[in-house]
Formats: sequence, C-alpha cells, structure tokens
Amino acid sequence: MTHDNNADTIRLRGRIWSALRILLFIFVIYFIWTEKTFFASVCVLAALIMGWINTYQLHIQEIEKPYYRIWLNFIDRLLAFAVMTSIFVRNWIKLQEIEILLAIGSIFLLVRLVAYSLFSIAVLYEGKPIQKRGSWSKLATISITLTMGVYLLHLEHYKQIMMIASLLLMSASTISFIYWYYRDPSHRKPLSVATQLTMSRIVLTPFLIWIFFYDNDLDYSNNHITFKILALVMVLGFMLTDFLDGYLARKMGDVSTLGKYLDPFSDKISNMTIFLCFIATGYAPVWMVALIYFREASVETLRTLAASENIIMPARKSGKWKTAIQGIGIVIILLGAIDPIASFVPYYNEIWAYIPTSVMGTITAITIISGLDYFIASKHIIKKFF
Repeated sequence: MTHDNNADTIRLRGRIWSALRILLFIFVIYFIWTEKTFFASVCVLAALIMGWINTYQLHIQEIEKPYYRIWLNFIDRLLAFAVMTSIFVRNWIKLQEIEILLAIGSIFLLVRLVAYSLFSIAVLYEGKPIQKRGSWSKLATISITLTMGVYLLHLEHYKQIMMIASLLLMSASTISFIYWYYRDPSHRKPLSVATQLTMSRIVLTPFLIWIFFYDNDLDYSNNHITFKILALVMVLGFMLTDFLDGYLARKMGDVSTLGKYLDPFSDKISNMTIFLCFIATGYAPVWMVALIYFREASVETLRTLAASENIIMPARKSGKWKTAIQGIGIVIILLGAIDPIASFVPYYNEIWAYIPTSVMGTITAITIISGLDYFIASKHIIKKFF
C-alpha cells in the first residue's frame, strides 16, 4: 500500500513538472513572436531543467500510466515542433533567408510526432504495454531543447552542430522504437547496453563526416580548432565504445548474435569513413585505402562463406591488433592536425608533411598482413568452395 502511495505521489509530481514544462513552451512561443529572445531563452533553460528532473530524478516515464504517458509525450513533442517552427518562420521573416537545416529539423519533429502517436496507439490497441523511453529518446529530448536555446541565442558556430546531433539522436531513438515494435512480441526486450554502444558508432559516423568538413573545405587543416578537437573526441569515443561493448557483453552475460555481427560492421563503417575523409583532404593515397577496403571486404566474404556452412570463424589476434592500430593511427593524424602543436615544435610543418602518409602506410601494411593471416588460418573453409 505504501509503495502504491509513493508511486502515486511521484506520478503527481511528474505530471505537475510536465504541465509546467508545457506551459513554459507556450511562453517560449509567445516570447519568440514578441521578439523577447532573452525571456524565451530563460524559459527554454527552465524547460530543460524540468525535463531533466522528470527523466532522471523522478523517472516518471518508468512509472507513469500508459494513457497519461502517451498524452504527455504527445503534447511535449507537439510544442517542441511548434517552437522550432516558430523559430524557423521568425528567422525567415526577419532575415529573409531560409535555414535549410532548421527546416529539416522541424519536419523531422513533425514526422516523429505523428509516427510516435500512431505506433503508440497501435500498441495500446493490441493490448500490449507501451515501451518505456530508452536512452536515445531521453538524450534526443535534451538535445532538442538545447538546440532551441542555441537558435534563440543565435550561437552561429553551434547551430548546425546541435541540429545535426538532434537529428541523429532522433533517428537513433526512432530506429530503436521501430526495432522493438516489429520484433516478435514474445521476445520483445530492450536492446542491451553493449548493442546500443555498438550501434552508436554506426549512427554517429555521418555526424563525424559533417564535423570533418564543417567549413565546406576539403582541406582539413583549414577547419576550425573546435571541430578538430570535436572530431578527435568522437574518434576516442568510438575506440572507447568498441572496448566497452565487448567488455559489457561478456561481463553481463549478454553476448548476442546481433552484437557479434554489428561490432565488426560498426568498426569497418566508422574507420573506412574516416579513411575516405583522409583521401579527400590528402592524408591518405587512394591506393592505400583501396587495399584496406579490399582486405575488409575479402575477410567479410570469407565470414559469409563460413556462415553458409555453419562454421564459426572466430576473431584472430591479428584482427584485434589491426583494429587497435587503425584507431591509434587515426588518433595520431587527427591530433597532429590540431594547429597549436605546430607553434611548440620546431620544423613541425616540414615533419607533418610526411606523418599522415607514413601512418597510413603502417596501417595499410598491418591491415594486409592481418587479412593474409585470416586466409591462411581459414584454408579449411576455402577448400570447401574451390
């Protein structure tokens, strides 16, 4: 009885916070159209804090009743769309120019709102429990609110960053929801933390491309130092999640077939994307990246052939070394491209002219050796087909 009373109290507090957050968004829209940017920004900040309290302090999404949860989420997302659209229309009228990315973000919010409503109603109609909001959805909500503030304050250098981050997080939360919805109902369960970490590398890789070429210049050395550091941090994050997903899967006893396939796939997607960026900016010759791609494609073909014969082809130490050296090499190149380093090291620019190609040459050699090791160790598989 006490537990029920506590839950009811938390639900009531959560609904009050949600109602206040909704009211704040209404004020934001009013302040946008009355040109009171400061007050609109303050309201957005307050809405962000309230959303944080509801999500991470009260955990309202975990205990709220399905019907209320759908309506509260619907109104919250509707008003988020209304705020973004108001900012877009106001800027269009005031600046006489269309902000394409802001327009895309507004459309995406509308599509997400409609899709969420339809899928949630369908789940209720089927008599099944509504999925609790996952990490991607919570982060997307926070990111969207921060994006509103950035646009209201006209922080030009961060507008595109925050909007792209919001789009990617909304995409990740949408994919996660659809994955849950279309799975066999008797096996529905949230994606494991390890698998979510693996998928994060796939989802965030397009964001890395945008950061790499933020200034619309193929020469990465001309990029702003903020984005050079951000690119480096993202790559370090990729390496960390690559370690953590395997570690957590083993630690929690949650090793899955999906995770086994996604982990190497995500590594190849992220690393090959970076290598292609290196080609564009002159850090890597085409032939080196072509050899790396040839190795990766050949080993994956070998894995597919083994799977067709129900043979498990385990990861080899050479493959793990290859992935580690690729990551370290990428970090060396991105770190060396940061401008302030040149001012502290004598003749740095002359030395730097040879570093990217030398590092990529080492990566290419190790990658090819690793590929040969896989083929030599898998002669029994090859003999079945040739």
